[in-house]
Parts: sequence; structure tokens; C-alpha cells
Amino acid sequence: MKKLFLMLCLLAISNSAISQTKALTDNGREVVLFDNGTWKYSDDNNNTNSTSTDSLTTNKNKFIKTSQATFLVKSTNFNVGVFMNPSKWTFSPHKDNEKTPEYRFNLKSGEGYAMMVTEKTQISLENMRQIALLNAQKASVDVKETNAEYRIVNNKKILCLTFQGTIKGIKFVYFGYYYSSPNGTVQLLSYTSQQYFDSIQNELENFLNGFVEIEK
Repeated sequence: MKKLFLMLCLLAISNSAISQTKALTDNGREVVLFDNGTWKYSDDNNNTNSTSTDSLTTNKNKFIKTSQATFLVKSTNFNVGVFMNPSKWTFSPHKDNEKTPEYRFNLKSGEGYAMMVTEKTQISLENMRQIALLNAQKASVDVKETNAEYRIVNNKKILCLTFQGTIKGIKFVYFGYYYSSPNGTVQLLSYTSQQYFDSIQNELENFLNGFVEIEK
């Protein structure tokens, strides 16, 4: 069951963020995603470049990496990385026959997982919110966004999203950070089953707070 859950979550959230595709929104309307990060409703010929413009608040709390997060895992695609606590997390690069994710992470003490998905294309955070939902809907028709906000993480503005849904009868939670710059876009995503989320949420958040943009 553990391997099945991990495989399904990987399929749900390792899609390329900028590939053109069609998907259904939570209100049942079909949308088309374009390779420049924009989208439109399939039945709206006059709105080719529509984007998600929902206003989000910025969390006023400070989000910084913990003192125990001492090991830096660097992206090879552009200048971002994540500091992780090596006593609590392990990581591995993508397999030879894969392009994404760039790295996978596993929480040593329990059912916690994470991945870093990177690409060398800038995408607005407003569009990333819609893209993330559409990608999740490819695997779970009942997926819903349960929290969305901006955060300042180690002095960088990121989009923080939480999704819940069901895949093959397994209830899951995605909890992730999204960041984009002229150098590229990164999705740093943690996930687990709903039954474990409350007990390991702090560990997942501490991991996400290790995200950094590396000075060139």
C-alpha cells in the first residue's frame, strides 16, 4: 500500500508545469493550458490569455530554515536548493529514465515524502496556482485546494498551497511551495496520506522552509 500511494502521488504532481493540456476545473468547465503558463476556458474564444487573478494574503509570520537543516541539496537546472536535516530526511536524484522530479526526499521516521520539480522557464505565481490544481486533478477528480497564501521564506516570496483529495481510495494531502524567477521555476512539494498529515505537518513544514535561492 505504501509503494502504491507513493507511485500515485508521483504521477499526480510530477507533470511538467508548462505543457499544453486540457483539464476540468472544480466547477466542471474545461480549460486549456498553454506552454507559456497562461490558460483559457475551452468555450471562451475571446479570452485566450486569461490568467488566475485571485488575490491572496501574505502570511505575516517569518519562515526561515531551522538550525538543524545543514545539508544543501542544489538544483542542477538553476540557482535554487533546499537545506534539509540529514538526520531526518534522505534524498535521491531522479532515475536515468526520468526527467522529473529532479530530487525525491523521504522522511526517515514515517510516511512523509517530498520532491523538487524544476524547469528553466519563468511562470507567474498566479498562474502556478491554477496549474498546480489542474495537475492534481489529473489523478484525483475530487481534489480541492484547502489553503493558499503567499509567504516570505528566507527572504523570497513564494506561493504556499495545500490540496486534499483521493487517489484509488487513498486520501492524500499535498503541501507545497512554489517559486519562480527569470532563471526558472521550482515546485518543492511534500505529501502524505491524510491520516498521517497532522502528526508530521511540522516536519514537512520545516523541510519546506529550507528552500533557498542560491546567490550566483
